Amino acid sequence: MLKTISQNMFDVVVGFVVIATVFYLAVITRIVPLPENALTRITEISLKIMDVLVACGAWLISLLS
Repeated sequence: MLKTISQNMFDVVVGFVVIATVFYLAVITRIVPLPENALTRITEISLKIMDVLVACGAWLISLLS
């Protein structure tokens, strides 16, 4: 049961990483029509979110090992 819960948590973290990556790529390629300062701020936030999600993913992988 613990392995199932851990696998589901891992799937959620991977899903968030994919969403953050797609959002970051959308901002970089300027699909989102925003002013330059807003794009810079969104890029910084996206990078921080991805850092947190990668750290959580690494923690989960070490927990499952």
